[in-house]
Amino acid sequence: MQTFARTNRHSLAQHSLAVRVVLLTDRPEGPSAQRLAMYGCLVDVEDEVYAALASILDDPMGYDLFVMDCDAFGGIDAAERAIATLIAADARMRVILISQEFDIPAYPMGIRTAVCLPDPVSEAGFRRGFDHVLRDRSAITMM
Repeated sequence: MQTFARTNRHSLAQHSLAVRVVLLTDRPEGPSAQRLAMYGCLVDVEDEVYAALASILDDPMGYDLFVMDCDAFGGIDAAERAIATLIAADARMRVILISQEFDIPAYPMGIRTAVCLPDPVSEAGFRRGFDHVLRDRSAITMM
């Protein structure tokens, strides 16, 4: 597992600060990882499905977001199995799926539904999906 954060942040939406993310990808320095770091997220990168799921399920603090670059891991079918595993374990988190199998982006309103983005996805499209999936996240204030 790799964990990284970028400190030279651009203007960020309040809800994106300190978002804890598990990114399942075969491109640890690819576009998804770079964008999440640019948004100020704390990103744990995994390159194996079961390791990513174990990270999510075993973490005592709880992650805010699971992002999966689906194509390297079996496509949408593998993503559906991963989400089913998380639901069965009662993990309550937001999900973004990125795949060449998606023709258009989908921004569903349900809490237990995934934002689906086509690959490649533009910076604006990724940001819209990120903002949408975190739309109900409260900012954490420590005093």
